Amino acid sequence: MPLAQDRPYQIRTASSSDLLVLATFLHLFDESVVWLTSRGLSSQWGSKPLKNDPAHIKKVEKLLEQSTVLLATPVKSAFSSSQPGILGICLFSSSHRCHPEVIPPASEPEYYIQAILTSRSSPSAKGLGAALVAEVERIAWEAGIGLIRLDCYAGGEKGEEGLVRVYERMGFQKSGGLLDYYESGWMGQVMSRRVDVRRA
Repeated sequence: MPLAQDRPYQIRTASSSDLLVLATFLHLFDESVVWLTSRGLSSQWGSKPLKNDPAHIKKVEKLLEQSTVLLATPVKSAFSSSQPGILGICLFSSSHRCHPEVIPPASEPEYYIQAILTSRSSPSAKGLGAALVAEVERIAWEAGIGLIRLDCYAGGEKGEEGLVRVYERMGFQKSGGLLDYYESGWMGQVMSRRVDVRRA
């Protein structure tokens, strides 16, 4: 992973002045839907744009309110209403928010990554997902939090477990068995990663 000063992006915590956070989430999500569908993987998030689904937008708004939001912006791009320049977004909180009735709570303090979305169209976003996870780990270390968890899609129309393997390469391990979130065959996998919070 490149050093922070060599990256084409910077990661920061969103503030109340970041008025385009919701629009950015919807844009990156829909961009990912197009990308996945083009590869025959529409079973992950479907094939319809999220921006056209008011019910899901309400869920995203609530999730944003409950989460700490990290934004990744190009180093040489200013944040503005005409050129948001956001390459990625990460939401995390002190517990799982989306499916608390399905995913059991942790037995210790944790940070739960609710969502990670990165641009599929910008070359500058290469490796950004891992960098956002690393930033959550840094924040966890500073707070003395020893556990990071997330969940990801574990199925696929082609029988793939692509996301599970991606997170395993980042140091996550499978935590428990597969979960059928909606009793509809949409299978998810909880992943966990330890944070070394030992102080010198």
